[in-house]
Amino acid sequence: MSETSRNFSLRLTADDHLRLEQIAARFSLDRTGVLRLLIRQAAVGLIGDGCFTTVGRGRAHQFPVRLKTERTAHDAD
Repeated sequence: MSETSRNFSLRLTADDHLRLEQIAARFSLDRTGVLRLLIRQAAVGLIGDGCFTTVGRGRAHQFPVRLKTERTAHDAD
């Protein structure tokens, strides 16, 4: 793994695990591959659409977001 990679544990409910398996089968990916895909799609959505999409219980919900530029030391408080 590269130095920028991080490991984490994720506890899923039985229902979440089943849904993850279904998505993995649909995309012909393993569970880790599906999680990476969904994270990357979310990142693209934030940049391109200005929204964050959550998926839960078979429904997708979009929340508009406004990305702020990073503050620098020269910015006023």
